[in-house]
Amino acid sequence: MVQVMIGDKASKAIDCVPLSNNTVHRRLTDMAKNIKQQLLSRVQKSCYYALQADESTDIVNLANILLFVRYELNNEVHNDILFCQPIPIHTTGEAIFKVIDDFIKNYDLDWSRCVGISTDGTRAMIGSKKGVVARIQAVVPEAKSTHCCIHREALATQDMQADLKQVLDEAVKIINFVKGRPLNAWLFSQLCDEMGSDYTQLLFHTGFRVEKF
Repeated sequence: MVQVMIGDKASKAIDCVPLSNNTVHRRLTDMAKNIKQQLLSRVQKSCYYALQADESTDIVNLANILLFVRYELNNEVHNDILFCQPIPIHTTGEAIFKVIDDFIKNYDLDWSRCVGISTDGTRAMIGSKKGVVARIQAVVPEAKSTHCCIHREALATQDMQADLKQVLDEAVKIINFVKGRPLNAWLFSQLCDEMGSDYTQLLFHTGFRVEKF
């Protein structure tokens, strides 16, 4: 349309004009809002959904709550990150639940459709009276609680046989070394390529990842 109105030459000149910081910020904000609305619309249309919550500390030592959602769309199960929000006060079960509860209510997500909640084993999450899981089940008694499989695996390794644990520890050290610096990752990629390996990178995001709920 622009080319028709002002011609190819003028249109190319306009394309060379850099966008202002405000324009770029506004576009990013609009795209983020659109993606968020699409996800919320999908979850709202799903008959059921499950949540996975994790409290984490960022690089400036601020506590954040990460909430993932698993829902059904077109007869397929989907997993997405629902939000990442700071926890304004102490990281207690009450504070974490309030952040989750406010989001669920503010965006018209029906608590009654929540069928499961997955967390780690901290007291704030699974405390029998004041934990996040207990508070959610007080609202939705039918919601099933599931312990995070990664944390279960970590607990299982505590009683692992010495020789098997040694192999696991060595594997962890190798992975940390490879992923610790970009140069190490590049050298590892070159080594795998020279060996004729099917993969040249450490695969963290695989089909197994969807089974963590």
